[in-house]
Amino acid sequence: MRRTAADAARTRSALLDAALLVFAETGVANARLADIATRAGATRGAVYHHFEDKAALHAAVLNECWDTLTVEVWAELESEGLAAFLIAWLRLLREDERFRALLTITMSGRDPMPPGADEVSAKAWGLDDWLARLTPVAGENATHLLSWLCGTAMVATAAPGLLPPADADGVAPLLRGMLG
Repeated sequence: MRRTAADAARTRSALLDAALLVFAETGVANARLADIATRAGATRGAVYHHFEDKAALHAAVLNECWDTLTVEVWAELESEGLAAFLIAWLRLLREDERFRALLTITMSGRDPMPPGADEVSAKAWGLDDWLARLTPVAGENATHLLSWLCGTAMVATAAPGLLPPADADGVAPLLRGMLG
């Protein structure tokens, strides 16, 4: 059976989505390509058709998912301001499994990056980019805000019930502390 380019794109997308979730659940080091393929409804051969190895799949997950899964929250910062950004951040941590999985992968210190992923990990963390985006709205407090974002991402992984509410009351103490 001959597959179309659209079929191949759907398979690749399913593999990326499955890898995102498996990497978050098991850790990158413990993730098995066979498990990713099964979760995606594909074969291991399909994984190797689209990605050279686990490191390449990991790199693709980080590169492509950061571009798609964080666009909403950064758009809030640019259009609505800091409070809306923080509320969107908390809402996505609470409600969006894929957003939470992406942050779990990048914030987890327990997993070494696969061989050859050093350049990707620097881009994926992107903390310099985050800081550059936060500085115009938070000024000298941008590094404190960045630490809060990283902290809430880790809390979402370990104990999501401890996250502040995803509303104005949930972000008010942070805003008062930073801007007060």
